[in-house]
Amino acid sequence: MELGTIIIAGGGVVRDGVVHELRELVDKTQTGVFNSWAAKGLFQWDNPAHLGTIGLQRDDLVLGQLVDADEVLMLGVDDAEIPRTLLTELGVNWRNTPTSDVSALQLRVRDDVIERPALYGALAAVCQPMYADDSLPMNPGRAAADLAAWLPDNAFATADANICGFWLGRTFPTRHLGSVLLPTKITPGFAVTAALTAGRIGQTAVVVTDHIDDVTESVLERARSIGSSLVVEVWSQDAQPLSSDKRIMQLEAAVHAGGVATLTLGIDLSRRKDLEEVAGPICVWGL
Repeated sequence: MELGTIIIAGGGVVRDGVVHELRELVDKTQTGVFNSWAAKGLFQWDNPAHLGTIGLQRDDLVLGQLVDADEVLMLGVDDAEIPRTLLTELGVNWRNTPTSDVSALQLRVRDDVIERPALYGALAAVCQPMYADDSLPMNPGRAAADLAAWLPDNAFATADANICGFWLGRTFPTRHLGSVLLPTKITPGFAVTAALTAGRIGQTAVVVTDHIDDVTESVLERARSIGSSLVVEVWSQDAQPLSSDKRIMQLEAAVHAGGVATLTLGIDLSRRKDLEEVAGPICVWGL
């Protein structure tokens, strides 16, 4: 497999406003791009240059075949997303590239479409059956995919640095940039604060979590006090399982009613083992 140069794009690409420039570069050169979970949706899933999300599990970097690339450009990637020490230990030829340099990058134009590394196919082989699995309690991949399909175009899902954030990062099918928001580092209240900000401008946001901590509850109280609207969906092994249709009806009713809604959804969180059998243990946020 001839990988040539590969780009890993992190949250800094979005934060620094160089998404358009990166897309232009990739369209021109057909350079393959991995994104971190903080930059999901940079490219449509079926764009040939889209190599998938990387950095969530121990073996992502190996299955991503980064060591086979001529060079790996780290673009807007925080060390919390992809530790440079791991790249070096694996023998990857990498270098940091400032986001301000995107437009000036001189990359070879590929003669053919890049063949996706093993990570993409290995994860797809696990995730695709999850998306179609109707068994109850619902698996997290199906819950993420259904949520992605239901959300309006200007809405988004968000989660904190917990197991739900991992599942959104790994299995949420992004239709566009910004359809899912996840923190780079552990940031208490990240998701509910993002949802509260969205609610103030009439934007729908769904917070997905496995528990409501004190910081989240404090922000929810503030949302109630100012009459803001937001939806929190708590994924739990102990909650009542719902079919896909009933779960969506529950979300729709909450959004239509307005205000702060806390919903529960029975989820089989043990299904992380399916992904760990393919790409190793989860390696973010101490999970």
